Amino acid sequence: MTVRVIIEEVGRPGLSAERVRQVAGAHPAVLAHLRTTEVHRLIVGAAAALGHDPDGRAPFRASVFDPVSNRGVELRGTVDRPEQAQVLPSSYRPNPRPQELRAAAAILRADGRFPAGDDVLIYQPMPPLADLDNPDGTTTRRPTLGVYDPSGAVRHRIVAVDVAAGSVDWSPAGVSVAMHPGDCESHLPEGVESLRDRGGPNQVRLRVFDGDTELWNMIVVRPRASAPSGPGDGSGVELRQVRYRGRIVLRQAHVPILNVQYEEDGVTFRDWQNQETRFSATGSDPVGWGWRICTQPPRTILERPDNDAGNFQGVAFHYADGELRIVSELAAGWYRYVSEWRLADDGVIRPRFGFAGVRNPRTCMRHRHHVYWRFDFDVEGAANDVIEQFDDTGSVIPEPVPIVQEVMRKRRHPARFWRITDGAGGRGYQIHPGEHDNTADPYGVGDLWFLRHHPAELYDGNPGADNRAMLNRFVNGESLSGVNVVVWYAGHFRHDQNAPEPHQGHVVGPDLVPVT
Repeated sequence: MTVRVIIEEVGRPGLSAERVRQVAGAHPAVLAHLRTTEVHRLIVGAAAALGHDPDGRAPFRASVFDPVSNRGVELRGTVDRPEQAQVLPSSYRPNPRPQELRAAAAILRADGRFPAGDDVLIYQPMPPLADLDNPDGTTTRRPTLGVYDPSGAVRHRIVAVDVAAGSVDWSPAGVSVAMHPGDCESHLPEGVESLRDRGGPNQVRLRVFDGDTELWNMIVVRPRASAPSGPGDGSGVELRQVRYRGRIVLRQAHVPILNVQYEEDGVTFRDWQNQETRFSATGSDPVGWGWRICTQPPRTILERPDNDAGNFQGVAFHYADGELRIVSELAAGWYRYVSEWRLADDGVIRPRFGFAGVRNPRTCMRHRHHVYWRFDFDVEGAANDVIEQFDDTGSVIPEPVPIVQEVMRKRRHPARFWRITDGAGGRGYQIHPGEHDNTADPYGVGDLWFLRHHPAELYDGNPGADNRAMLNRFVNGESLSGVNVVVWYAGHFRHDQNAPEPHQGHVVGPDLVPVT
C-alpha cells in the first residue's frame, strides 16, 4: 500500500490577537495599570481556549504588555465574555518581536559608533533584553542586539537599544559576561532584518493513511503559535489530540521549558521556542506558507554545512521507511534548535530535540542544555490512568512498581522504563529513555515528573535569577490513582566545543512505545 500524508488547515478556539487588543483597549483597568492610551503599541498575542475539549465558554489567559512603560497585565476570563475578564498585574516580559528588533536595528545602524563595512551583521544575542533600572523605580525596556564585525578588533559586541528614546547603550550592564576570544560554530547567523514571517495557518490537522487505514490523526501547531504563550514563550512543534488507529493516545505533547547553563561562570538562560528560522525543505505547500510536505528529507542546521539560511520557515513533513518526521528549526539568540516528532507506522512515537548554534564567542564555553517535554497521555480517555515504574531486578520479566502520588524521579538504576496505561483496558505507552538523554545535574533538577493534570500547569513561572525549571512547585502530594496524569520528561545535553566527540549526537529524546 502507498502511505499518504494529508494536512488541512483547522481553526483553534480562543481569541485572536486582534480581539485581545480590542478587549485590552476598551478595558479601563488595563489602560490604568499600563499607564497608556496608545493601544496600537501594546504587545499582545492570540489567547487559546484552555482545557481538554474547549468550547465557546472555555477559559482563557492573555498577556498584554506595553513596551513604553515596560509594564504588563494578564487577562483571565472566558472566551464568550472576554470584556468581563479579570485584570491582574503580571511580571511576564515578552521577548522582542521581529518588528521591535528591526526597529532597534535601524536605530543601531544610525548610531555614529556603528562600524563601517558591508560585512557587518546585526543578529539577536542572549539575553534578549537588558532593561535599565531608573532612580524612580521604573524600568526601561531595551532589546539587545549582537554586532558581528569580522574585520574589527572586537568581532562581537552586545548592545542594548532603547527603541522609544532612539538611543544605544554600547556597554549595557548585566550582559557583558565573559566571552571567549575566538569564534565558535561555522554557521554565520542570519541578520535580524532578513527574517520575515510570511504568514500561513497556525495549525493543521494531520492525517496519515496506509491505503484506506488511517494510522495517525492529530492537530499540529507550529512553533510561533505553540503553548504556553502569554505568559510563556512557546514549546516548539506542538501536538494535540493525537490519535493512533482511531484511538486517542495523547491530548497534548510539547516542550514548554528549555534551559541552558554555562559551567565556567554559571550564566543561565531560559530559551524561547516560538521563533521559527529557516532550514532546507523541498516539496509542496498544500495549505499555504509555513507547512510543507517534503519529497526528500528536510535539512536543518544539523545537516547543512556552513550557513544559517534555507528556503523554508515553518513545519515540514517527510515520510520514509515506515516513519513520518515532523520537523521545524527554532532560533533563540545564537542558539538553533531542531524540534522534531517521529511517528512510526507501528504506533511508536519518538520525540526528538536537537542542539546547534551560529557563530559567536559564547558557545565556545562549556554549557549544558536541559529540555523538558510535557506529555498529557489520554489513552482511552482522560481519567483512570495507571502509572508504573519497571526496575532492573535481575529477573527476566521486570516487575512493575505503581506510582500512586505526585513525584519527581531521576533516571538512575534500577529504573529501566515507565508505563502509563488505562486502568480499564490496559492500553497505554511505555517511556523508554533515549541513549543520550543523561540524568539531571543540580541545575537540571530532575528527569521525570508524574503529576495530576491541571490546565494552568503549562508554565512554571520562570521564576528567579537562574531560570531553572520549577516543576517541583507542581508536586504537592496529589493522588495519581485513577485520575488524568501528565508526565514531564527531561533530556540533558552537554556541549563542549573543545571535545566534540563523542558529542551525544546533538539529539536527545525518549521512545514512547505502545502497550496493546
